[in-house]
Amino acid sequence: MSNPGHDTALDPADGKYAPWVSLLREDSGYLRTAPAPAYWALAPYYVGQYTETACSLATAVMVVNAGRANIARSAGTKLITQTSLLETVASELWRAGVASDDGHGVGLVQLQGLLAASFGANGIAAADVEAVPLLRHTTEALDRFRAVLRACEAEPGRFVIANYYMAAVIGRGDYGHFSPIGAYDAARDRILILDVYRVEFEPYWVPAERLFEGMATINRADGEPRGYLTVRLPAS
Repeated sequence: MSNPGHDTALDPADGKYAPWVSLLREDSGYLRTAPAPAYWALAPYYVGQYTETACSLATAVMVVNAGRANIARSAGTKLITQTSLLETVASELWRAGVASDDGHGVGLVQLQGLLAASFGANGIAAADVEAVPLLRHTTEALDRFRAVLRACEAEPGRFVIANYYMAAVIGRGDYGHFSPIGAYDAARDRILILDVYRVEFEPYWVPAERLFEGMATINRADGEPRGYLTVRLPAS
């Protein structure tokens, strides 16, 4: 794995989060004053990944359930779970990657196709899903990322999924990870991550550039760049 640009090693005696990380439970002021449509759409469906490698699946479940919010109001309609989504999409690649703790997960572009299939299989065929690989850290790419985040804060039905190298973002963790972005506080240029590894982590704020650096890394499993996914749902 290439160095993401910062010395991210923490002393074992330190806490699990780096000093630049702020926990939502201690820092919720932004959500008390801003509309934050992505956060409020995702929060009711916040789940933890059911295996060590299922971060892509848990993330997809959250976003697809948010897209089905109106459908889920019908009597007897069940929410999507990680096991039910695997069965519905019926992708052997996804199942092999995430159904056990020793799987290899999936990559950014693979998740783009799997997420589009997840929406289609659940009656949301018009959802627009785009993968944005980050080959390198550039000012222009970071500016585009911030513009995407601002658009999500301004318009319901838009989501961003981050694919990042964990140590670059929170200071420890030698592995790649997927999680949805819950909100963007532009005034403080920080991002709320709804981390799906819920056996250890809780929602946290990180500086936008820290997350960007973690996304502008290479997935050592397939040699492809990480990055982010944008989701735009059809107007209801």
